[in-house]
Amino acid sequence: MAEKHSYTSAQIMHFLIPSLIGAIVFLLPIPMKGSLNTILGIAIDWGKAVLKPWLPGTAMTLVVIAALASLWATLCKPAKIEKDPFWGGLLIVKPFWLVSRLLGAALYIVIFFKIGPEVIWNMDNGGTPAIVLAPALLIIFIVLAGVVPLLTDYGLMEYVGTYARPVMGPMFKLPGRSAVDCLASWVGSCSVAVVITTKVHDQGYYSDREASIITTAFSVISIAYIYVMADFVGLPNMYFQIMAAVYAVTFILALIMPRIWPLSSMPDTFSGKAGKQRVGDDIPQGYSLGDWALKLAVERSAKQTAAMTVDSGVKTFISLVVSTMPLVVAWGTIVLIIANNTPVFQVLSAPFAWCLQLMRIPEAKEVAPAFLLAYADQFLAAVVGSGRTAVAAKFMCACISGTGLIYMTEVGVLILQSSIPLGFWKLTGIYFIRAVLSIFLLAPFAWLFC
Repeated sequence: MAEKHSYTSAQIMHFLIPSLIGAIVFLLPIPMKGSLNTILGIAIDWGKAVLKPWLPGTAMTLVVIAALASLWATLCKPAKIEKDPFWGGLLIVKPFWLVSRLLGAALYIVIFFKIGPEVIWNMDNGGTPAIVLAPALLIIFIVLAGVVPLLTDYGLMEYVGTYARPVMGPMFKLPGRSAVDCLASWVGSCSVAVVITTKVHDQGYYSDREASIITTAFSVISIAYIYVMADFVGLPNMYFQIMAAVYAVTFILALIMPRIWPLSSMPDTFSGKAGKQRVGDDIPQGYSLGDWALKLAVERSAKQTAAMTVDSGVKTFISLVVSTMPLVVAWGTIVLIIANNTPVFQVLSAPFAWCLQLMRIPEAKEVAPAFLLAYADQFLAAVVGSGRTAVAAKFMCACISGTGLIYMTEVGVLILQSSIPLGFWKLTGIYFIRAVLSIFLLAPFAWLFC
């Protein structure tokens, strides 16, 4: 029987105060101008209003620096960078990501200074991701970087995740530990959750089937990212409605997807590095669920200092700028040029358009490409949504960026590079099943809220 520990008030407050501040900033609804907002949203709106004249130029400079730094690090591979887990993982990238960053930098310069053909830099095409979306992202990333560590680094994730353990087994046929992974994506990012799941799978805590289910059904979009999507499409005042719809539909899909192909056919084998059998993950004898939750939370919080929180926030900001903003400009511009000047996406997304029309969603043909493009990158769905006029159309674009869950620019690549036996075609099948079901599940929320 494990010996219980007692904790001082100071130790408990070290866990509780930062966690509550983070939760309040993200989740406390504040009535404002006839709708609800959050402290997070108010801070972002204030930053965008005050710094608006300087944001496009600053964002362009940062995207160019990110691209050049990635080029130098990837080609030269300096030992100091290569050995550093953060800088090496961020700057030394595969050819596709390097080209994407360089393309984003080049296009940003072209758009900002209006060089060359107008079709590239006008506001219908490149102007939207470069002059509107990327500057907005810059402010959002600054605010998020300061708040997210309060949610992820002071024990809240461990505390709530432990209490969710009893639900995961009976409802989803998953080990209790998976609740912590799910919470990691909820308050942090789905990429972080996939990395955690991969690590735990390699350690032998998850079978191949369990790891496949967690990465494709439970690594949900974060509450911070939902605000980003709501703001992108022009519906920051509907943050809570979009969040409710995304999480409700994701929950329903989490019940459905493990019970149908291809996840239902995944074997309970162990392909991780630990071997061919499960490693135990039980709460020690003598601990209640509450005792164990408090222990994990306090011990996690004890490892965190103010300096570490600042360092985590700075790294979060740098990571978001380097990995996200160049992609928004590069692929957002390309997608909008193709979408606005060719019928390619309308043809490929025709099945989604039929489903959207069936569910009486306005601008169905224009919204349909978002359900196709979200598989490539979540931001592309928001780019499509930013150009729509009907509130329900914007709402659907914002929501599919969350409920689709698998996007190849980050989550998909992480899964493909892991030991989890999910290939490209299985991931593609899972995404498109999720996307089609999302239309029918999201539509009632669009009718209700819009």
